[in-house]
This record gives sequence, structure tokens and C-alpha cells, in this order.
Amino acid sequence: MRLVLLTDLHFGRASPDLVQPLLDSIANASPDLIVIAGDFVQRARGKQFSAARDFVDRLQHDWIAVPGNHDIPLYNIVARVLSPRAAYRRWIAPDTAPTVTTDDAVIVGLDTTHRWSHQRGLIRPAQIAQVADAIRANWQDRTVVVMAHHPFHQSPDVEKKVMKNAAEALRTWSDCGPHIILSGHLHTWTVEPFIAEKNRSMTLQVHCGTGLSTRLRGSSNEYAILDLDQKTFSACRMVADHNTKRFVAQSQHRYGCNADGWHDLP
Repeated sequence: MRLVLLTDLHFGRASPDLVQPLLDSIANASPDLIVIAGDFVQRARGKQFSAARDFVDRLQHDWIAVPGNHDIPLYNIVARVLSPRAAYRRWIAPDTAPTVTTDDAVIVGLDTTHRWSHQRGLIRPAQIAQVADAIRANWQDRTVVVMAHHPFHQSPDVEKKVMKNAAEALRTWSDCGPHIILSGHLHTWTVEPFIAEKNRSMTLQVHCGTGLSTRLRGSSNEYAILDLDQKTFSACRMVADHNTKRFVAQSQHRYGCNADGWHDLP
């Protein structure tokens, strides 16, 4: 199964000259499913959501998505308190936490946005239990893939606070079996197993940088092509060339999975 991971498109601060090259590159990758991990827009305004809607309507393959913190209003306090996800549901998708099950994978989307927090995400106890049940039931036959906007683990030098209850989620899921977490938010690229406890690498995390935003934070515009094949996984980083604006493969990461978790493959 092939997935494409997109995140942090940030329409309202997107590079218009990258939109068509990104669409073309994704079409050429021919994914079975596109997963979009939030922050479609910069400030949750209708004009920005309209541009984001136009983008997803031009995708040539099926897609699912979860919202990011920028997809709920920041300055419209009434909307933020009473209906923070209304614009996202109107323009992008009515379901903010979709789940897709195929022969190869169970993809669990989590809405980690929080109306009382400007940036920091929140993983709720019910969501932790939902993913734990999915891992226990499926890991031997299917790859369990969690998609959320906020990462569950990050480098200590990152200024943003890690998501609330993230450590509890990682500990719980590590006891359930191997799984993959896809996220964005940091505008950086990271692919690595995370050792939570008991010296086991049950969590394979993929943080992808921004697809279109001009806020690069020293990184590049990028997306990921992810291939799942029974107990193997590969992640190809597709980066926009500064001169041609075309997305090209920059690096490849391959991992295998067994009862002890994830390990590097040559």
C-alpha cells in the first residue's frame, strides 16, 4: 500500500508557484491514499479555506485529513469557543477523526486540536484507548498508522511544547504492539523509531515538513511517499527544488517490523 503524507499547507501563507508542482508530483506517485495532517490554512478564514478546498478538489486520488491548530480560529474568540471546527467541517471534511481500514493497514486519524490552546495539542484518554484497541486487534495482520497534526515526541531543542498526554499515549501504545505515527506541526523532517520503555521500538514516527508554506524554519517544502508491505515500511522524502520548483526524492528510509518492534533495513 502506498500513502502520501502532506501536512502544513498553510493557505494564506502558501507559495503559489509550488501548488501545481506539488499536485503533479503527488499524481505521479500514484498513491492508494493521501493523508493530510492538518494546518490547511494560516488563520481559519473563509478565503483561505476556499483555496485549500480548491487544492484538495484537484487531487487525483482519495484522501483523508485531520485538522491542525491553525485550522481553528485564533482571533474570532466567539467561534473559537462555540464552534472551533465549524469552518474546517464546512470547507474540508465533516469528520475530523476519520478511520480507514484496508487489507494492509488501519489508519486512525486523531483530532488533537484544543480550543483553549493556541499551539499545543491534546491527546484525550478516549483517543489513547481507541488507538490501543486498534493496535491490539490488528498489528499482526495490518500496519496500524496513527495520523495527527501534533507530534508525540520531539527534540528537546524544539521551542514548542510537546502535546499534552503524549508520553502517556506512547507508553500505552508501546505495550500494545508496533505501529506508525504520522505528524506535522514542526515544519521539520524526522523518521525514526522511538524507544518508549523496555528498550523496545514499537513506535515508528514520521514528522513531515510543510508542503507549501513560506514559513520554512530552515527546512524545505516537502511531502512524503510511504510504502507499506506486510512488515516493512519505507519513507521517501520529496523536496521542492529551489530553482525548478519540482519535487524530487532526497532521501529514503527503510524499516522492518517484528515482535520486538521496528528496526533499520539496508
